Amino acid sequence: MLTYAIGFVQDVQLVCFAVILTCMALQDRANRSLRWLAFGYISGAAGALLAFGYHVLPRWLSDGVFMEAAPLGYACFFMAVACFVRRGIRGRWFWLFVLVATLPIYVEWSLTGRLDASSTLQDATLALITASTAVLLLLTRDRETRLPRRAIAAFLAIYALVEATRVGVFLATGQMPSRVAPSVEVASGLVYVVSCSILPLGFIWMMNARLTVFLNRQSMVDPLTELLNRRGLDAAAEVELARYDRSGHDFAVVVLDIDFFKLLNDRFGHPGGDAVLCQVSLFLRNMVRETDVVGRLGGEEFVLILPGLGGPIGGAGSPGGDALGAVDRIRRALADRPIPFGPHLIRVTASFGVTVTAGRQNLTWETLQSEADRALYAAKAAGRNIARLYDESLAELPVSRG
Repeated sequence: MLTYAIGFVQDVQLVCFAVILTCMALQDRANRSLRWLAFGYISGAAGALLAFGYHVLPRWLSDGVFMEAAPLGYACFFMAVACFVRRGIRGRWFWLFVLVATLPIYVEWSLTGRLDASSTLQDATLALITASTAVLLLLTRDRETRLPRRAIAAFLAIYALVEATRVGVFLATGQMPSRVAPSVEVASGLVYVVSCSILPLGFIWMMNARLTVFLNRQSMVDPLTELLNRRGLDAAAEVELARYDRSGHDFAVVVLDIDFFKLLNDRFGHPGGDAVLCQVSLFLRNMVRETDVVGRLGGEEFVLILPGLGGPIGGAGSPGGDALGAVDRIRRALADRPIPFGPHLIRVTASFGVTVTAGRQNLTWETLQSEADRALYAAKAAGRNIARLYDESLAELPVSRG
């Protein structure tokens, strides 16, 4: 009675999830992993229908083909995971071979009444597929989905262990666990029922985890240049200020603006302007260290955060001298680097405003950005293509905007 009750609950779950996942796959046709997941549950639902028609269907269909439904469903789940983690895709040929090889065996054994052996072969196949899927999930180095991957892999490992135990019981006793090991039978029944719901929900958890990271990244990254946008810069600056408050390690903030960018847009059009922005972004990334931060405020204005530059007053040399020297090297390198656009080579210069923490207390990101902006205004007023360091004489200048 317990086995029939568990089987009924499992069949209802399979049909419900097959409908839901099919609708999701139809709505998101480009999602291959979701499509494979839907195929897996369609296979499970087909197996449920074969079980429902057991008394009216021919034996080769209700017993033989029925045994293939669950392995086919879990092979599809393996493919869903493989597509999601972008590895193990070629494993489909192995599972196709296994499924094609076992189907005639299921049919033959169903016709000769060897149902126990057929069920044990199914258990062995399921143990192999679930164990392989668990290994695939654990071998993936995808940090944003680590928790759901490990949770699904842990469950699949339990599933594989239960299936292997069923095979071991049959090989040791020649009888099914339902007759000689009721505890194994109950455990397997519970695992079957739980798997029907936990696997699709876990998979959706994985997709949601990746989507959340992607959306967070998109909200903090400029889509054209792939640099940090204003929101991303604010977050990076807060981290750097917190480090500065703890350790006192100075840093510099640089605001730079491409000179006469509107004229470039007028001459080469917006595609030419976009090409300049992308090439300048790539140039800046290549010119700074890995620990530095590069971002785009908008338009043709960029920001650099340079940790370790800009010592306090009273140190060796003038405060900010090291930062100004580093920025001036970037300025000269940019001026000497023509940007290709079609048959043209576009010469680009930029004006730079620099400010440094210089051991000061109670600094805010708004204060540093405003100081760098005023220094940028002074650089533009002095003729452009200049790097200017902020000092108190610039405190009354307006901030630069274009």
